Amino acid sequence: MPRKDALDKLIAVFEKKKVLDMQQLCKVLNTTTRVTVFRYLRQLNHLTSYTHNGKFYTLPKIVQFDSNGFWYFGDIGFSERGTLVNTLNHVITMSESGKTNSELENHCRTRVQDALRTLLSTNKIARTKPANRHIYVSADPTVSARQIKKRTEVGERKRLPNWIVGEILVETIRSFPGQPTIDDIVKRLSKRGSLITRDQVVQVFDENNLQKKTLD
Repeated sequence: MPRKDALDKLIAVFEKKKVLDMQQLCKVLNTTTRVTVFRYLRQLNHLTSYTHNGKFYTLPKIVQFDSNGFWYFGDIGFSERGTLVNTLNHVITMSESGKTNSELENHCRTRVQDALRTLLSTNKIARTKPANRHIYVSADPTVSARQIKKRTEVGERKRLPNWIVGEILVETIRSFPGQPTIDDIVKRLSKRGSLITRDQVVQVFDENNLQKKTLD
């Protein structure tokens, strides 16, 4: 098959299916060799899933990353940072208070233990245990000290009543499809006469990973 025809066919199938694995790609290109498939994929600047051990592929024109830098097709995830290792490194390094294993798995929607081991073994991140559970933090001592301090402060907070959390989350949902800042929510609550404080909004944002900034 001529190169242009093969590329056009591949693009057409991607546009229809959105995400393909290697077996499907081989079938589209009528080949049994991965080398041939990757030669064509590279010409299309393909993206590889960070979930499912990088088993799935798509094209940049198909993906629309969300505010956290993720795009999902069912349970198949793609990240602006590429691999799971790179994604976790960024999430942990940019986090205000570090991340636990479960927080990372909830954030990235996939198991992260093997990738965390890789990051630790290459000194890309560090790990601490301030309160009977491991917290993954930046490898930079200055940044990690700040993250641990913040984690301690968050841990000392009293649990907010459900009605306060509910009001804040409702206002956040009402602002969709945009992603409001803390100040946006404070203004919305104040406008309708709510006595909820800014500190309470900050706490809900922290505890639910609602901050509008990085992959954190």
